[in-house]
Amino acid sequence: MSRVSELGRAWVMLAAGAASGCLLFPAPTPMRTVEHRAIDAAHPARCAVVFLPGFGDDEKTFDEHGFVADLRARALSVDTVSAAATFGYYYKRTIVTRLREDVFAPVLARGYEQVWIVGISMGGLGAVLLSRDRAPRIAGLLLLAPYLGGDAIQREITAAGGLGRWQPGPPTSEDDRELWRYLQAVTRTPDRPPTVYFGVGDQDRHRSPGPHPLAAALPPDHLFRTPGGHDWGPWRVLWEDFLDHSEFRARCSAAPP
Repeated sequence: MSRVSELGRAWVMLAAGAASGCLLFPAPTPMRTVEHRAIDAAHPARCAVVFLPGFGDDEKTFDEHGFVADLRARALSVDTVSAAATFGYYYKRTIVTRLREDVFAPVLARGYEQVWIVGISMGGLGAVLLSRDRAPRIAGLLLLAPYLGGDAIQREITAAGGLGRWQPGPPTSEDDRELWRYLQAVTRTPDRPPTVYFGVGDQDRHRSPGPHPLAAALPPDHLFRTPGGHDWGPWRVLWEDFLDHSEFRARCSAAPP
């Protein structure tokens, strides 16, 4: 049996507790999706947003919590695809393959100017993994309260003086370390895709005691904060803030700038 990383162990423990000890995590092929097209059906949308849910949520949750409606209220030229990227795909280590083949490839085939990935909590991990696999075809990431590996690697990065000064060493089989190696490369080249935005509630139970290593490496205008914890209320506020105060709105407006 291959060694399970700290990242993998953390999610297995979380899921085991949530499932009352029953480790049964479906990961059907193909991955299910729910799509919503832009209001102006006469003109193809300029952008696509792929939504990746957190633990315990599914492909219907983003619509139920108003994320699609918020896009429509701003008349943006955006189609959305919500993926049923549930925990089973992470547990079985098929998440990248299924996202690539069942979600991203069909979206890419439609010829959008830009594709953005929005990931919440566990979905933030999926967004980074997909971006690492498909870069630079992904224009931007919005990571809301993302799970990005265990505490040990984040403490190591903080102790090194931040992500910019951290020395990850040679490539290894450690999932957490390789994930952060990619994030370091992304933050060192902000003029190249993907553009990264980060949002979190001030009382989020998963928030680091100090500055989050990724947040500390991003420009201040790419960071969003709001009162609240690890829940949909704060995430909706962060999402609306992103729609109103980021490059995304200009890039995906109904008419080219």
